[in-house]
Amino acid sequence: MLISLYIKHFGLIDDAEIEFGPGLNVLTGETGAGKSIVLEALQVALGGRAQTELIRTGRDRALVQVVFDINRLPWVRKRLLEDGLDTDEYEPDMIILSREINRQGRNPCRINGRIVNLGIYREIAGLMVDIHGQHEQQSLLAADKQLQLLDRFGGAQVLSLLQDTGQAYRQWRRNKRLKEKITGGFRERQQRVDMIKYQMEEIDAARLADENEEEMIRRRDVLANAERISLLAEQVLTNIHNGSNRRPAAVDLLGEAKNNLDELCRYMPELKSAQDNIFSALCLVEETTRELATCRDNVEADPHELNYIEERLALIDRLKKKYGRTIADVLAHRQQIAGELEELLSLENDAVGIDDLLQKSEEDYYTLAGQLETGRIEAAAGLERAIEQELGDLAMNSVQFMVQVSTTDPGPHGKNAVEFLISPNPGEPLRPLAKSASGGELSRVMLALKSILAAADEINTLVFDEVDAGIGGRTLQAVAEKMDRLSQTKQILCVTHAAAVAAYAAKHYLISKSTDDGQRTVTSITSLTGEERIQELSRMLGGDQKSQALSNHVRDLLRCRKIGAGC
Repeated sequence: MLISLYIKHFGLIDDAEIEFGPGLNVLTGETGAGKSIVLEALQVALGGRAQTELIRTGRDRALVQVVFDINRLPWVRKRLLEDGLDTDEYEPDMIILSREINRQGRNPCRINGRIVNLGIYREIAGLMVDIHGQHEQQSLLAADKQLQLLDRFGGAQVLSLLQDTGQAYRQWRRNKRLKEKITGGFRERQQRVDMIKYQMEEIDAARLADENEEEMIRRRDVLANAERISLLAEQVLTNIHNGSNRRPAAVDLLGEAKNNLDELCRYMPELKSAQDNIFSALCLVEETTRELATCRDNVEADPHELNYIEERLALIDRLKKKYGRTIADVLAHRQQIAGELEELLSLENDAVGIDDLLQKSEEDYYTLAGQLETGRIEAAAGLERAIEQELGDLAMNSVQFMVQVSTTDPGPHGKNAVEFLISPNPGEPLRPLAKSASGGELSRVMLALKSILAAADEINTLVFDEVDAGIGGRTLQAVAEKMDRLSQTKQILCVTHAAAVAAYAAKHYLISKSTDDGQRTVTSITSLTGEERIQELSRMLGGDQKSQALSNHVRDLLRCRKIGAGC
């Protein structure tokens, strides 16, 4: 149940809160007072389109917020748990939905204080409220809407068949696409198979898995420059270790320096660090000598190895030009085309049984679609009887109503088209609802459908925007009584200009417009009780609000409504 609607800086509303109750809640007021603004705020709070034009002039943002009691809505609780939106910070049976509209363009949606995307927000809000306005009346004229209403009336069995039929249709379509893929482009597919096999064989023949290209390049450079490397190593060894006739080796000079420092330190111990440095240098030179000697002895020209490495590197370069920038890229390409080859070969295997598979999926679809059609025809007969009975209660006793179920092209919703036909007056043929029903008749048909489907629907809160438009006299009274009966099992919010409807309200709010001290127009919302409500109902009846006779009539009207007696 909707508990409250809070509105701030929205339209002409500065700050307002409406607390709703069970049963029938009505919003009334003069034309142009702002009833549509309140309803639009509710629609935005439930995930409707949010436009910056709705923000109060002079303000940067607007806020709308609704609070629901979900004690009797276990499916909502389940959805909140699935989305991680059930929180201990709020009452366990409460849910708060709020939306901001900012001039900067960011319009965050929050459920129980947590920001969620608009899709999830709308889905959860849609589990709790069904808004019926004049544009929804027009949607009743659409064939797909009529089909949905019939399926809903058919109940769990029809809805289950509808789901199964949709799944069967999608499988049938998948099999048709698979056959087209198999039978189409055979020559191109075979050429692609041959190309993939060639590329895989070329890559496999190169045996790249254990290759280290960087190490191969380093080894090639060594082999290509073996003589130069040996010469350089020998020259360095001469300078630091072997010496020559013209000059002593570095190691000999360092050894002599070390001996001199050893003796010097006996006289000047403070030179110990210099002694240690010379010793370290001597050790480094000797270590370098060993490394260079090893290098000189191990490096030798090997034309055969050099030729092998250059050929391998050339092969790798050719493969990289074809398949990738690195060896890893080449191997990744090989893995990718191997998967493609497996898929192409599987198509050849699938071709053997695709015709049988396609035929079976088609048969499965038509079997389920046929069962769905039977369920719809049975539901159509029941809906016709229920609608005629409900319309009889709404002062349309002589109306004929028919739900025409015809066969059409197969689709995910079966192979049926549905059209509502109506004959409002005796002697007139049945014609499509869109061509025969007036605005008032269309309103009553929608109200009848809502009444019929209310018991089956899980949604507990229904919103009606001027469902009584274009109706008067005894018919309006019948609509008011129907709304009252519907409010016994559902929470109803109704924007109305009819006193006959408003008199049944459990809660009555007046929407009014005024000018504040700053000469700004402000829409305000007032809960009416007692004399205030009597005055508003008197205004709605079109009489003098100061008339005692009219006030007494309104009191009698309210007293009749309260005790459930007709007036």
